[in-house]
Amino acid sequence: MKSSLKYCGVLSGFIFLIAGCGGEPEIPTGQVKGKVSYEGAPVSEGVISFYSSELGVGASADLSEEGLYTITDPLKTGKYAVTILPPPEAPPQDAIPVSTKKEYKNIPLKYRDPNKSELTFEISEGDNSFDVNMTN
Repeated sequence: MKSSLKYCGVLSGFIFLIAGCGGEPEIPTGQVKGKVSYEGAPVSEGVISFYSSELGVGASADLSEEGLYTITDPLKTGKYAVTILPPPEAPPQDAIPVSTKKEYKNIPLKYRDPNKSELTFEISEGDNSFDVNMTN
């Protein structure tokens, strides 16, 4: 009887060990920060977006007054399409909408479309830096 109890204890310990080792493999990730400018001048309003259709993930960040951004959420390593967009418009505060649509000439239309921007970036594990200097 003692040997069967010892066998059960060893078997349950072995099962516990195997179950603990079968977790999901850790996927390498990276963070991105950088600066966005237009013809050398910082773009102080806007959003930079990274998206990978292959990985099915993306992230975006607001630009600071100096044109700086930081993607705070870790992204899976891989190739991303990059777009630069004007900031979202605030909803009208009045009952009568007033058209105050601001033009963002420092964000050319081609950079707003992932199929036309031609901006791509390969995110590698750890910290990454990606500066964008847009031109017309």
